[in-house]
Amino acid sequence: MSASKLLIVILALCFTLPLQAQELKMDQPDPQITQQSRGGVENVLLSMLIPGLGEWRMGNKRAAKIFMGTEVVMWISYLSTRGYINVLQNDLEAFAASRAGVNTAGKGDQYWIDVGQAESIYAFNESKLLERDLNGRYEEGAGFDWQWQLEEDRTDYRQRRLDRLDWKRRSTFLAGGIVLNHLVSAVDVVRLLRKNRSSELSEERSSVLNFSYVPEQGAERMQLNFTVMF
Repeated sequence: MSASKLLIVILALCFTLPLQAQELKMDQPDPQITQQSRGGVENVLLSMLIPGLGEWRMGNKRAAKIFMGTEVVMWISYLSTRGYINVLQNDLEAFAASRAGVNTAGKGDQYWIDVGQAESIYAFNESKLLERDLNGRYEEGAGFDWQWQLEEDRTDYRQRRLDRLDWKRRSTFLAGGIVLNHLVSAVDVVRLLRKNRSSELSEERSSVLNFSYVPEQGAERMQLNFTVMF
């Protein structure tokens, strides 16, 4: 090998080794990145607890306000709906007491359904006997008696009960919406973390210089590759 070629090899090695050392250093865990990952987990948990709080800590105030505002509106709607359901139930019981002589104390949900199924406790018990459902009957004279004055009153009662059931379904949907808002907020934090991480990686630059000396059939050939990865 001539002296000029030897000099090129030495210079190439001097230039390659520091770059490779820097590349190995970049592969080592970065304490700052590890800290950011821990902070990301905290933000996800915060958004699971209070929607929008994780976004707020990450500086995305607009998304945080949307999630927080949605949470407040849905909680107000849910509590208002539950309160209105109680009002409907009280009105239903008062209507049955005044039109069918129902004793409202200590009655379960099934009883209020059965009151609208027959014009009286006697007709209801007879239907249960025909169905051979002895356990479904009510003891007569034990505070479970009812007798509707008019068929229109019983129809009105059944419609009132169905209206209450519709509002109960709405409260269930609102409860599901509250849970969904928590989950969506947590997923949004994960999306923001990935977006921020992708932005950091796109800004990083790494370079690799490869040098090879290959003799071919008595002829000496040098190859110098310089690659920049984005």
